[in-house]
Amino acid sequence: MLACARRSLTSSRSLRHLLQPCVRHESASRSIRAHSQDTHSAAIAVGANVGDRVANIKEALKLLPRYGIQVARQSRLYESAPAYVTDQPRFVNAALAVETALPPIELLAALKRIETELGRDLQGKRWGPRPLDLDIIFYEGLQHREEGLEIPHPRWQERPFVQAPLADLFSRRELEQAPVGKDLGRCLLQVHDLWEQAGGERSLGTADLSCFLPVPKLGSWSWQGRTQIMGILNITPDSFSDGGQLTSVDAAVRHARKLVAEGADVLDVGGQSTRPGADRLTAAQEAARVLPVIRALTEQEDLQHVPLSVDTFYAEVAQQAVGAGAHMVNDVSGGLMDPHMHSKVAELGVPYIMMHMRGDPSTMQSAENTAYEDVCADVGRELQITAAAAMRSGIEPWRIIPDPGIGFAKEGDGNVRLIAGLQRVREQLEGPLNTMPMLVGPSRKGFLGKLTGHKQAEDRDIATAAASALCVVNGASIVRAHNVAAVRDAVRVADAVQKQMQGAK
Repeated sequence: MLACARRSLTSSRSLRHLLQPCVRHESASRSIRAHSQDTHSAAIAVGANVGDRVANIKEALKLLPRYGIQVARQSRLYESAPAYVTDQPRFVNAALAVETALPPIELLAALKRIETELGRDLQGKRWGPRPLDLDIIFYEGLQHREEGLEIPHPRWQERPFVQAPLADLFSRRELEQAPVGKDLGRCLLQVHDLWEQAGGERSLGTADLSCFLPVPKLGSWSWQGRTQIMGILNITPDSFSDGGQLTSVDAAVRHARKLVAEGADVLDVGGQSTRPGADRLTAAQEAARVLPVIRALTEQEDLQHVPLSVDTFYAEVAQQAVGAGAHMVNDVSGGLMDPHMHSKVAELGVPYIMMHMRGDPSTMQSAENTAYEDVCADVGRELQITAAAAMRSGIEPWRIIPDPGIGFAKEGDGNVRLIAGLQRVREQLEGPLNTMPMLVGPSRKGFLGKLTGHKQAEDRDIATAAASALCVVNGASIVRAHNVAAVRDAVRVADAVQKQMQGAK
C-alpha cells in the first residue's frame, strides 16, 4: 500500500448539508505545486457511459470550480470496456489533478452533487451505466477511511482504465524533478510504476483500453495500433511541391479519393502556401479556395468516414471551414499569427494540430529564427509554452496534437536532429501533452533535396518515405504526406519494427 501519513480530518456532516454548493470561489490554478496552508491536492478519476459521454465530462469541468475545486491538470481521454457489470455501453475515462480547500468528506459530497446535476441516479445499480462518475483516488498522501469513503481508492490498483489517465497527469520526469501536492507526487509515481509494469503505452489500442480524440460529427479518432497518415490536398497555385495541380473542385475531389484509396486516414485541405517567402493571402481569399472543396468532400458518400483537416492560421477561416464540414484545425503557427485562433478553436471544440514555427513564412528562415542552442529541447519548450496558452484559452489538452514543424524556422541539420530527437522534444511537454499523438511532416521538404541532390520536390518521395519511417520509429503517431502510397508502405514497415523494439524492452 501507499506510504502515506495519517492526518486529522474534520468530522462527517450530514450528506444533505454537504451537497449544498460551496460559496467559496477561487481563481483557477495552473500549477498544483504551490499551496496555501488551506489548499489540498487530490487526484480524481472520471468516467461516463450514458448520453454524450465527452460532453458530460466537459460539463463536469465547468461545474467543479463552483464547488471550490480547481482543475490543475487533465489527462487524455480513454475508451474502455465496462468492468464488473459488462452488459452496458463502453466508458470514456479521464483523470484530474485538482486543488481544493475542501476536506475529503466534503470533496466527496461536492463530487456527488455534480454527478446528480448531470443526471446520475445515486441509488442506481452499483457499477452500472451512468452519465458521470467522479471518484477520489488520492487526497495528497492521506490514508483515510470512514463511512462511504476510503482513500486511497481501494480498487485503483486493479483498474488500468484508472491507472492510465492518472499516469498522464504528470510525467515521471516532472514528478522526479519537483514536488507535487504534499505527497500526491509520491502516489502518482507509484501509479507510473504499476502502469509501466502492466505495459504502459504498449498496452493501449485494444478493445479493452485505448486513447482517442473526440471528433465532432464523426465520433472518435483512435490513433493507436498503427501510424496514421494525413494526405495533403493543396488547393494552391504556388505550393512548393504541387502548386497548381488541383485547379477545380472536381479535381480536388478526385485527388482526395486517390489519397484515401492509397491509405490516407485524414485529409488536410490547404489554400495558402507557407513555403519560405510566399505571399500571404487574406482570410477571405483563403476561404474562397478551401470552402468549396470542403463542402464538396462532405457531400461524397464514399468519403463520409474520412476526417477533414483545414490547414490555416486564420481563426476566421477555421470557423468557416468547420462550419462547412471540416473536423479539425491544422495551424502552422500554433496560434501565433492570429491572436483569436486559440479562443476560436476552444469554441469550435475540434482537435487542434499545433505546429512549432518562429516568425511567419516571410521571416521564418532568417538567421535569428533558425538559431537554436538545442533544437530538440528548444522546440519542445516553445511548443509547451504555446500549448499552455492554448489551454488557458479553453482548449482541453486532449484536443492538442503537437507538431515540431519540420522545415519551418529550421535549417537542414536542425531538421535531421529533430527527426532523430523526437523523444527529446516530447520530454519538454508536460502532463498529457507528453503522450499525445505527435504529427510530423517531412514530406518533400527542402532538407531532403539537399541530402539527396533532388532539386524538384516531386522527386523526393523516396527520401520522404525514409524520413517518415524514421519519424515513426522515433515516436511520431501521424505523418503528413503528398505521396501517400509510398509513405504508407514505409510506415507499415516502421510500425512492425517499432512493435518489436517495444516488445524487447
